[in-house]
Amino acid sequence: LSFNYYRYGSLVLVGGGIGITPIISVLKNIYECDKKQLANKRMCIRNVHLIWIMPHASEADLFLDLLMCYRSLAARNPALPHLNIMIHVTRDDPAAENDKISILFSRPDFFSVMEKCIGDKHEESTSILVYACGPGKMVNQLWDASMKRNKKDLRVDFYHESF
Repeated sequence: LSFNYYRYGSLVLVGGGIGITPIISVLKNIYECDKKQLANKRMCIRNVHLIWIMPHASEADLFLDLLMCYRSLAARNPALPHLNIMIHVTRDDPAAENDKISILFSRPDFFSVMEKCIGDKHEESTSILVYACGPGKMVNQLWDASMKRNKKDLRVDFYHESF
């Protein structure tokens, strides 16, 4: 991605369907590095919130093992940012549950998502990056919820790719 996400205290990464692909690259850069690389990146990130929205729960199988690995790495290594993963399924019946992670069978309420992310941010953090890749309607809803959170003491920057 063409922006420096390492300088933000919190990241909110939202992928709609296959829009998870560039987000996986961001997560790989954050969680797949050795201690020397970590020090060189001058990472300010304390929290990463991943929201992945898909029509069918079976689509989560594509990257779920990798995401669970990153979450486990973050839990074991205090130098890495905390990783919070939320998966929303919009078309399946709740009976299609996954035993690896809790799946929400609804569309996300981006206003609530942003409130949670702001509530979870480190007290010294003054900036949040919101990055979305997915359908235009999803990106627009997230934009609306994100931009209403800009305050004197908190800057919310928004980047997106839509299809």
